[in-house]
Formats: sequence, structure tokens, C-alpha cells
Amino acid sequence: MKYVKPKKSEIRRLQLTGGSTFIVSLPKLWVVEHGLVAKDHVRVEWRPSGNLRIIPETSSITRRREVEIDLDSLPPNLAIDHLIAAYLSGAVMIRVRRKSGFSSLDRKLLRRFIAIGRGIEIVNETERLIEIESLVDLGTLSIYSSLNRMYLLVRTVLKDVMFFFETGDDSNLDDIEERENEVDALRLLIERHIGGVLESASLEDSAGLNRWEAAELGNLVRTIERMGDHVNQLGRLASNIGRAKKIDCQALPFTVVPSWLSSFKALNSNIKRPNLAEIHGAKDELRKNMAILSQYEESLWESSETSDALFLHRSSESIRRLCAYSIDMAEIILNIIIHKNANMVVVE
Repeated sequence: MKYVKPKKSEIRRLQLTGGSTFIVSLPKLWVVEHGLVAKDHVRVEWRPSGNLRIIPETSSITRRREVEIDLDSLPPNLAIDHLIAAYLSGAVMIRVRRKSGFSSLDRKLLRRFIAIGRGIEIVNETERLIEIESLVDLGTLSIYSSLNRMYLLVRTVLKDVMFFFETGDDSNLDDIEERENEVDALRLLIERHIGGVLESASLEDSAGLNRWEAAELGNLVRTIERMGDHVNQLGRLASNIGRAKKIDCQALPFTVVPSWLSSFKALNSNIKRPNLAEIHGAKDELRKNMAILSQYEESLWESSETSDALFLHRSSESIRRLCAYSIDMAEIILNIIIHKNANMVVVE
């Protein structure tokens, strides 16, 4: 039977049966596509907007997203982007093909992709085909736990960098790049999870989020990932501190870091259990710190020690951007709170 793509929407007429019950018929194509027959059950959910959502509760059909990637058709420097896009799309199976067989560079690329993605493995490999499968059930994961892990990684790296500035002990800086890669991997995992929540009613239920909140959490995870980039930049500056001469971690811009860490902690603790007063206070503190750092950066133009000025300016810029992204974080959390507490009312 030829497949007919269902319409995105149809107008159906309400009917009254038994004198007290309203019914509406379901499109036949939708029923057939989900393997339903007469007397099967569907779940009807009342959404916050007032809309109803119908879910095929007893469907006999299982679907999964699959993606085909032909390396011969892609520029070598963009192949990793296509692999990551396939991962973020929620693909359970990614089939990678190469007509002439995989080179050592191809295999290195795929190993890099496996390291970036969470819960994916090569499950089948031939001379011209490699199949990569996602083995993680997103329904068992917690977006909030993954976000908290990102927060802890960013926070601890910055504390380790500051410990080095204060003591000269670099023993905790060896794995900064590894921790940065873990932050990036968690960001991809959360974005994949959020994509699933936006598409799947069951994932939306298991995550305890509506689609609007999930989209805002997507903005939040990208904001934290950018903070991680700037913390990593400070780590790279720490490894080059020998090029500067007079660096005092008890002076600006480094004296702002404890305040930022406190604000960042307060905002993270309010993602799930919001306290508006704490969010407002953190945002005000971050704005003050940004103003202090901006004035400090202006004063560096008058410095006579060029190497010190460049080092301090780059450090200050990264700390200032941490404050800016934390303000974005505060605003995203406020958006989620206000949306969750808003009421749908009937307009007369």
C-alpha cells in the first residue's frame, strides 16, 4: 500500500451521543499509522493551554530515527558537524558510509565523535559501512542532574585556576581540557534530551517539563557551556602566566571571582526550586561586578607594563563574560518561573 503523508491538521465536527457525551472521530490515516484498531486505548491529555493531546497508548508500532551519512559527499572538515547534528536530532542509529573504504583519518574522526557523544557505540562495522547506535534511554536520564554536573565542572575548574594564582600549585590544572570536553559532551547530551522532550509526549512526562520550559533549558545549557569556555580560557592564561610579571590575585580582576562563584551557586540552586529574592540579588551583584570590571579594563590602557596589561585584560574580559552569561542564566530561570506560575484565563 502506498504511503500517504498525513495532513498536519484537519477540522473535525463534534458530535453529541447519548445526550450527554461529545465525541470526535480520529483520522483513519493516523489510526492506521500507529497500528491501532477498534477498542484500542488512546490517552487524552489536557494541556496547560487548554488544548487536548491524543497519544496512541496501545500502539503496536515502534519507531526510531535513523540517519545516513555518506562521507564521500561531505567536505572533510564538516563531517564531524554532520555526525553531531545526527546525534542531536535524536537518531538511534547513525549509518556512516564510505565507498572506497574507511581511511585511518575516517576512523580517527569516528573515535572523536564517540568520545563527544554520550551513550553511543559502534555496533556493526564492515569495510564500507559503520553503524553507530545510541544505547541510552533518555527517559531514564535527568536533565537537571546533567545541568548540575556541568555547573560543578565549571565551578571546580575556576576554583582550581584561582588556587594556582594564589599558590603557584598547578597540580589540579592537568585535566582542564578533559573537563572542558566533558562540559561539551554534557551540553550535547542535554540538547539531545531536550529535542526528545519537544517531540515525544512520554519524554515530556518523564522529564517533568513542558515544551516551553524545555526550550528555555536549552538556552540555559548553552549559556553554561559558554561560561565553561571562558573558564577554560582562564586556565590557558594560567599556563602562560610566565609571560606576565606582576600578577596579584588579591587585586582586580581576580577579586571579583569569589562574588561570581557565589552568584553562580545561587542561580544553580534556583533552577529547580526557585527563590526570586535570591535570583534578583545574584543578578544585581553580577551587574555591579560587570561595571567594576569594565572600568578596570579601561584603566589598563594607561598601564606601562604591556605584557601585564594584556594578561590582565584578557583575564578580566573572561571574568566579565562569566558575569554576563550568569545574568543571562538568571533571566532564563526567571522566564521559566514566570511561565510556570502564569494562569490561563478565559477572556470574556
